[in-house]
Amino acid sequence: MVRPGRERCASLRGRGRVSLRPPAKINISLVVFQRREDGYHELHTVMGMIDLCDRLDIEGSETPGIQLECGGIASPGGPDNLVYRAAEMLAHEHHIEPALKIRLNKEIPVGASSDAASCLIGLNRFWKLDLSTEELSQHAARLGSDVAFFLYGPVAQCTGRGETVQPLPVRCHRELLLIIPNIHVSTAYVYKNHSYQERRETERMDRVRHYLRDGNLDGLLQEGINSLTPTCLRLFEPLAILRDRLEELGIGPVHMSGSGSCLFASSDSKEQSAQWAATIEAHKLADVRMVQFLNHAEPFLEVHHADI
Repeated sequence: MVRPGRERCASLRGRGRVSLRPPAKINISLVVFQRREDGYHELHTVMGMIDLCDRLDIEGSETPGIQLECGGIASPGGPDNLVYRAAEMLAHEHHIEPALKIRLNKEIPVGASSDAASCLIGLNRFWKLDLSTEELSQHAARLGSDVAFFLYGPVAQCTGRGETVQPLPVRCHRELLLIIPNIHVSTAYVYKNHSYQERRETERMDRVRHYLRDGNLDGLLQEGINSLTPTCLRLFEPLAILRDRLEELGIGPVHMSGSGSCLFASSDSKEQSAQWAATIEAHKLADVRMVQFLNHAEPFLEVHHADI
């Protein structure tokens, strides 16, 4: 396996570019179990990629270091950004002196995990590391619990703290309306205040297994099994009020993805999703995105353009 050293990487300065399209995802289901010794919760989640994407461009620079420029929806720069941390970590682990200019244009309102995963994929190509998906996954797990999912997809069940990924052959076919309120929710705060009850979570997990045995992801999506929904709605009353208002307007049922604050409603047709979107916009309740699930991950996970 090729492992470029410092001299070889220095020769790549100012040359080459790769471009990627990191996709968003939603939690089709999420069951949260007991807290582990490492402080994380044991969980089981089924996640699906959707066709809402950021853009990530990586190119060589004459200036040593990592230069990260962010556009579109506001996101942190420098070491506070998972893309920066992914590049820094990969360079350190493989003894590379980075000389990079990275441009991230964000269209995904929340989350940065797919950007970090795409950065690993892009730099694996850019630096000619020839790392396997399994090796990249080990790096991804150090960046965040759901980063590794984006190396597989487009649909997978994830266990452990989310870093153990098993791709699924089944797909979702329903139309999806993302509902994105201007409400900040802290993932750590929601998990900290989540109360584990064994019987309740066992029942949720049994329902998830039923849908997976039948290969019925559309049914799983419609049921909206999410252990964190009651906790999040209790902690963030404006989100609970919003969901109630949406359902009063005939939208839904409305479910929550992950720890919030992103909500979603699925439908049988684009016409229904468009009608719901128009209603939400008319009442100025939240931003909306009409999206679809991805049936094939490759066009979104692989490098779209490479000049190296």
